[in-house]
Amino acid sequence: MKTLLTWTLFLIAAQCLVTGTASADDIIVPESWAGIWETTTTEMDCETFEVISVSTTLDTLCAGDIMNPEDPDPDAPDLNCTGSVDDNTLHIECSITIDILPGCSVTFGFVSDGTRNGDTSSGVTIQTTTYTGTGCFFEDTCTRRESTAVRIGVDPGCGQTPVDSHTWGTLKSSYR
Repeated sequence: MKTLLTWTLFLIAAQCLVTGTASADDIIVPESWAGIWETTTTEMDCETFEVISVSTTLDTLCAGDIMNPEDPDPDAPDLNCTGSVDDNTLHIECSITIDILPGCSVTFGFVSDGTRNGDTSSGVTIQTTTYTGTGCFFEDTCTRRESTAVRIGVDPGCGQTPVDSHTWGTLKSSYR
C-alpha cells in the first residue's frame, strides 16, 4: 500500500494515512492502475545485493486515491513526498526526519521508480536511513526492493456503498 506503485502504496500506507481531499500537488492513482494486485518483492542490501527477504502480498488500488500521506497529528514530523504517476510510469520520492535522541536525528528516504504494461508492472524502491548528529551511534542503512506484480482483479469495488439501507450482511442475517 507496498508493481512499484503497489509497493510504494504499501510503504506509504505502512508509514502514515492517506488523505481524503485532493490538492494541486497531490499524487493521484490513475484509473489505469486500479485493481487488485499480487506483488512479489525481493528486499536486499543496496551494497552487497544480499537477499534479506522475499514476500508476496495483495493490495487494492483505487482510481482517484491520493498517495500523498498526511498525518492528522499536527505535532508529528512531516513526511514530504513529490513525484508523478501516469498510465505507465511512476516516480515518487519521500523523506521524513525525526529527532530520536538528544543530538541525534534520523532521516528516512524513499525513491521509487516503476512501469506498468497492461496487467503487469515492475519497479525498484531504494530506502535509505541516515543518522545525523553527535549523539548518534547507529549505522546508516540502505535497502533495495525489487517488485513485480500482476493485476488479478480489475474491479476492486472502491468507494462503493450500498444503495439501500440493508447491506449484504444485514440481508443474510435476516434469513438465519
